[in-house]
Amino acid sequence: MTGLPDALPATSDLVAGSWRKCVVHLGFHLENPDTGARLRPALGSSDERLEAALAAAAAVHASGAWAARSTEERALALESAAEEIDGSRDAIVAAESFATGVPLAQTTGLGLILAGAFRIAAARLRGGLLARQLPGRGGRPVVVRRVGLGPALCVVPYNAPAPMSAHKAASALAAGCPVIIKAPEIAPYGTQLLVEAAARGLARAGAPAAVLQLLHGDASAGARLVADDRIRVVSFTGGTAAGRAIGGACGQALKPVQLELGGNNPLLVLPGADPAVAGRMAAELLTALNGQWCRALGRLILPASLAADVLDAAGQELAALTAGDPLASGTGFGPLAHSRHRSALAYAVRSLTAGGAKAHSWTEVPERGNHLAPVLVTGAPEASTRQELFGPVAAVHTYEQEEEALYLANSTGYGLEGYVCAADPAEGLRVAGHIVAGEVKVNGSSVMSLHMDAPRPAWGASGLVDEGSTETLLHFTGSRVSGEEQAPAGHRGDGRGDVR
Repeated sequence: MTGLPDALPATSDLVAGSWRKCVVHLGFHLENPDTGARLRPALGSSDERLEAALAAAAAVHASGAWAARSTEERALALESAAEEIDGSRDAIVAAESFATGVPLAQTTGLGLILAGAFRIAAARLRGGLLARQLPGRGGRPVVVRRVGLGPALCVVPYNAPAPMSAHKAASALAAGCPVIIKAPEIAPYGTQLLVEAAARGLARAGAPAAVLQLLHGDASAGARLVADDRIRVVSFTGGTAAGRAIGGACGQALKPVQLELGGNNPLLVLPGADPAVAGRMAAELLTALNGQWCRALGRLILPASLAADVLDAAGQELAALTAGDPLASGTGFGPLAHSRHRSALAYAVRSLTAGGAKAHSWTEVPERGNHLAPVLVTGAPEASTRQELFGPVAAVHTYEQEEEALYLANSTGYGLEGYVCAADPAEGLRVAGHIVAGEVKVNGSSVMSLHMDAPRPAWGASGLVDEGSTETLLHFTGSRVSGEEQAPAGHRGDGRGDVR
């Protein structure tokens, strides 16, 4: 994509196959994160468009026009969507980089997820994920089918919205659910371009127009969609406070909800670890996606004897970063997505240092826009660092005994990701087993999961229901069991397979 921001699409929603420009002002402006310039008002879908989308999703599901298609037909449609997404990938990743501030090198890597999510979902269908047989009485088969629950709502955050939209939407479509995506209000462009491409591919494969829809809006629009009875299953990635509200609404309505929420993730460095390795890990975890990442570094937990050396090594890594325009070649660290978030992070750092803690920063960043140098904070009380900050700011705590280190790793209430740096991998794995988190990496700090087929769990305040290429697809389904049962001669029971 060239000529940004002029080439960015006008904020438009897709309802029942019809695109329309949004007109509802959300009360703030979209920005150029690099310069801070205001671009245009943030816009949302009207109440009429929300209602029309809900009605269309319910109607297409009731008709069976998508849910009743065979798994092979749905797989072919998903692959058709993937082909169209491939052709739009460069535009999508450039729009993501511009809107989020994340350097293009990183959004390009994440761009592999865009079409890949649709192809993986198609492969899961062909692999028989949604049906299995069990041996019943007299050799009669009992069939267990996983069936789409109904209209699905997918709500994504602003840090990597298009890849997350692709993962959620492809999974729900594979399950047989019509999908409504709500784009993030401060970074809508990439998701919109993704839906444009996917919708073209689905239409080419003969899918009904309302099987994939896109809406824009703020938290109030999301709350309305979540609460509507026509939405039968929800997948949400975002902050813990919003997740609690969504989980509560879904609980009242008895509809399944998948929540991937915040994290205050520890990097626990063990005695004997190489300070250079630990420093590199800390710097990478602090700055990947500009720290706007639920699995980013929240707490750097160091043996007191290594603290100075690890901080020095991390500082050298951070000082070597080239900060600037996220679309420029060679940029390794970019601005935050919006001035509102930059202000909140700057305030959090001031609050910590006002109590006597010290903020350390090494990276030279431009004095413009939403740029904020990565910060490690030392000397803050443990209790004051329990909340996720969602940015390139992390607390440093030291320990003498392993019990202290594990307390620091587990005391935040979150449980998304953990990291261990160890000279001996076996010792690192032993300690990792005591960290309460869905995934713990030993001597690794990439943004990718340990294995593509592994689940992505969340514990504690970090969420509910595992994510993953299999797990997310199954989240959008319910089981139906069928089979022939012939009662024994003379049997006068009710024929049920269980007794209660």
